[in-house]
Parts: sequence; structure tokens; C-alpha cells
Amino acid sequence: MTDHEVKNWGRLIKYHRQKQGLKQDDVSVGICTPSYLSRIENGVVIAEQKVYEMLLARLGIDLDQEKGNLEIKHSFLETIYAKLLSNESLTENELTRLESCHKEIFQQEIDLLAGLVYSRYLFSIDAINEARELLLKIEPFITWHQDRITQMYIAITTNLHLSFLEFQQIIFREDHQHVSNYMNTANRFEQANYFYHLAFAHHRYYSFQQALDYINSATQVFSHQFKPLFQLKLYSMKGVILNDLHRFHEALVEFEAGQDLLRNVEAIQTPRQWSSLYNNIAYCYECQGLFKEAMSFYEQANSFGEDLHTVINWMRASYQERDEETLYQLFIEYPNERFNVTHHHYQLLLLKCASEGNFTIMKLKDLEELVFPYFKQQEYYSLTLYYAPLWAAFYEELHAYKQANICLKHALIASEKVRQRMSS
Repeated sequence: MTDHEVKNWGRLIKYHRQKQGLKQDDVSVGICTPSYLSRIENGVVIAEQKVYEMLLARLGIDLDQEKGNLEIKHSFLETIYAKLLSNESLTENELTRLESCHKEIFQQEIDLLAGLVYSRYLFSIDAINEARELLLKIEPFITWHQDRITQMYIAITTNLHLSFLEFQQIIFREDHQHVSNYMNTANRFEQANYFYHLAFAHHRYYSFQQALDYINSATQVFSHQFKPLFQLKLYSMKGVILNDLHRFHEALVEFEAGQDLLRNVEAIQTPRQWSSLYNNIAYCYECQGLFKEAMSFYEQANSFGEDLHTVINWMRASYQERDEETLYQLFIEYPNERFNVTHHHYQLLLLKCASEGNFTIMKLKDLEELVFPYFKQQEYYSLTLYYAPLWAAFYEELHAYKQANICLKHALIASEKVRQRMSS
């Protein structure tokens, strides 16, 4: 047994002793002193294996049998975790076994492992608040050593931070704790996943060069593995990052690789994957000012399954192309009440006002004071950089130059924020 495993046996002895209502004197008599048992239970000392066997036997536990049971449990939990990482569904029997393994009395490493795997299952079914509550209970038991528990904790909490849009927390933890070092002994797929999530966080935080470095690290670690869905995510994320670095040709090369993969691997040919990829291609064209091509790909993206994010993008491209007919039809098909994401709703209001053209200073100001502070608070700098100059131009048409300058200041602040993060 390793020292780490032996300390687990100490915790197991303590758990069963307390469960049976026995004092340390009752268990230790004839084997060791009560004070020595106390140090064994708390992992302060490591005794000979025979001592552990005798103490456990007194509690009615066979050490060899217990080790065999733990190996079976450990193998099962690792299998379930691997399935969850690969987005595979659990069978009813697997879920029942997982629930039976999971208990919130963290006496042994296997209890922590079961809790972590169960939290990852909760994440997979979008029960993210429940997952976070469970992880908060597990957190005090994390030793921050290069062990399996620490690796799983890092991976799962990173997923949770992404779900709650807490990108800065992920970046801060990596920059100050270098938690990727704990992942060095994890399998290559898990390492690649962590680098991918770092890339995602940096991209959403507008630190695009760092995002590119991490996506390249993920790609390098992942090489020579056949997990097509994850490979598609790598192509898409790298394309998105390159697009925001204005390396449009290189971005389209990545998106084309993603299309080739989708065309040839039936297992990942879902509407969601096609829609996401076409939306990314469309945005790449939009960023180049090729609005007609962007509209075409946004329309294709939406045809795979209605996605209101794609619809808003499609509206924006139609406005920039000055395709009033398409924009009008989209407004009819997608009225205000269909949008429940705040920035989608606000963009719809801005685009409707812009397309109607018969605005007043008061109407422009009402929307400006509603929308731009929200974009700033949520750090939607790219939206500010598009809509604020547009609003400034409208004010200038009405000779409201003071208000125009305020809008241009919104854009300047957003631009400076992006510059700072890109150069950090």
C-alpha cells in the first residue's frame, strides 16, 4: 500500500469506530496505545500493515476484502467519469450504481471520488446549482497534490465556472496556482479538455492570443486520438479565436476542417453541431464586411434548428447588407416576446429602431441609457463596438453632437478594454 492509501485506512478505522460507538481504548487494547491509534486515524503516523489489519479486524472488517471492493468501485467510477467526459449517456443501471456509491460522508478517498463523479453527472444534466453545492462540500477535503481527486476537482470546477460565465476565476486560478501542473499525470484527453476550457475562458475574456496558445496546447496534447466531437470543438474554437484576431483566412481553414469532419462522421452529425459551425462561419464573413455571405450561412445555421442567437446575428447582417425585405420578414417571424436572453432582446430593440429610421433624440437616448450600460456591465465589448458608433452616427444626423460624443466614448472605453486584455 502507498502512504496515501494507508492514510485512507486510518480514516476508515475512525469512521467505523465512531459508527459502532466505540472509544479508542476499546479498539486499540492489545494492539497499540489509544494515542497511537489517534495518530493513525488522523494520518499523522503510518503504521505497519499488520496493525491496520488487526484494528480493522477488531471492527469486523476484512482488509483484503475491503481493498477488493474499493478497486471495483474505483474502476466503475473511472468508467463513468470517462463516459461523462465524452458526452455519453449513462444507462439506468449505471446511474443507480453511481447514486448508491455517492454519499456525503467523505471518510475515504473513494467517497470523494464518488462525490466528484456525481457532481460531473449533475453538470451533464444541467443541474449546475446542485453540482456547485456538492463541490463546495468537497472543497475542504482537496489536498492539492498531484492525485486523482485534485485532477477531477480542477476539471469539474472549471466546467462549473464556465457554466456560470466566471471566466476571470478560471484565468486567475491558473495564473496564480498553475493548476495545469496538477493535470500532468492525467490522461491526455483530460489534459486537452482542461487546455480547451482555458482557451474558452481567455477567448470570452478577450485575451485572444492567450486563448490561441491554449487551444494549440490542447490540439498538441490531443493529437492521435479519435474523439471526433472533441476534435470538432477544437476546430471550431480555434477558428473563432483566429477570427477575433482578424486572421480570417486561417479561421475559415479551421471551419472547413470542421465541415469535413462533420460530413464524414455520422455519429456527430447533429443539428446542434451543424448550426453552431455555420453560425461561426457566418460571423467570420460578417467580420470581413461580407454581409451577403454571412446572411446565407446564418440562414443555413438556423435551418438546422431554431437558435435565437443565430436569428439576432442574421438580423444584424441583414441590416448591414441593407436587405430590408429579409430584415422585415425576420422581425415579423421573431417578435420581441420570443427573446428571453437580455442581450438578444436589446439588440432586437436597437436593430428595429435603426431600421425604422424615424427616430428622435429622446428615443435614441432611452435606448442608449438602457442598453450600453448593460453591455458594459456584462463586458459585451464587441456589441458596444458595433452599436455605439452606429448610435453616434444617428445622433449626428440629428445634430445632437454631445450625445454622439457620449456614444463614441462608450466605444473608446470598450476598445481600450479589449486592447488591454489582448496585450496582457
